[in-house]
Amino acid sequence: MYETITPESIKQAILSGLKTDLQTNEGSLIGDLIGPVALELYKVYQSLNELAPMVYVDETSGRFIDQRCAYYGIRRKQGQKAETAVWVSTEGSVTVPKGFVFTTASGLGFVTQETMTIMSGSGASIQVAAEEAGARYNVAADTITGMRSPLQGITGVTNPAAAQGGTDPETDAELVNRLYAFLQKPATSGNIHHYEQWALECPGVSAAKVSAGDQAGSVEVLIAGSGMQPVDEEVKNACAAYIETQRPIGATVTVKSAAANTIGVTATVTLAGTAALEDIVKRFRERLAGYFADIAFTANPVSYNRILYILMDVDGVKEVAGLLVNGGQANIQNAENQTPVVGEVEINGQSFDTEIR
Repeated sequence: MYETITPESIKQAILSGLKTDLQTNEGSLIGDLIGPVALELYKVYQSLNELAPMVYVDETSGRFIDQRCAYYGIRRKQGQKAETAVWVSTEGSVTVPKGFVFTTASGLGFVTQETMTIMSGSGASIQVAAEEAGARYNVAADTITGMRSPLQGITGVTNPAAAQGGTDPETDAELVNRLYAFLQKPATSGNIHHYEQWALECPGVSAAKVSAGDQAGSVEVLIAGSGMQPVDEEVKNACAAYIETQRPIGATVTVKSAAANTIGVTATVTLAGTAALEDIVKRFRERLAGYFADIAFTANPVSYNRILYILMDVDGVKEVAGLLVNGGQANIQNAENQTPVVGEVEINGQSFDTEIR
């Protein structure tokens, strides 16, 4: 905001306002007196730069985001830990202590929530919770099959059911969006914005769409998680339970998860030689996910031309040929309950030199 202000510019402004015949050049008494004052004033201007992110917060405002949100009673969602049960098979009697860590092949840890003594040959089910909050711990069934450290007597472990309920901590961008939704969409007396606000207060919910149900007094709340992905049953049920504690008397509320409209993309690109194909695919997927998030819960279809533009705009891409979106070259319409999500992306690359030969 004050990038053009420097100690020298402040000094010159002060000198230009003086009406004196005394020497004001560098090394003079007046010059030496004004110099330190100009430096201190410069520091004040620099500190004023902190005001903009404090008052007009965005996702780059750092600690001021939480401070500004706290003024309105909005707290950052910390995320939740996924939970499931593991079946532990043993040889002989084994005591599995509370805090023992079972793992997936990728190293994700799940901690036992109780001490369990398993009698010889019987096996037992033990409740476990993820070491950390996060959706990445919502692992599929039969994937928790290892141990962080060996425990004599355990011959096998698996999770018969998928781990559920893990949600990511709210990002700066998500928290800012929730703040501005709170400010720009006044929530009163159980109106649509009130239901949106209640849904967004729930861990694991990053977006909500509210509409009237088929019956008088009924309300339907469609929710999505981070990146506009569908949420699992645990998040959906927790959201419904929370809204029940907030809603007006007489309203009938149904909470549903958005369904995924998976969009696959294939294309051949001519490489400009400024980026590797793997990096191009990664950046394309990221930008595609951002575009899908922007149009989720709107009437806008997934635009074939917009996807073509996104791919063409990736650094390292010179030309695009044979772009197919879900096997065709047309826009993809989302149903009322759908959000688009990135599916399989297959990009084949050829060098520019190869093409022109």
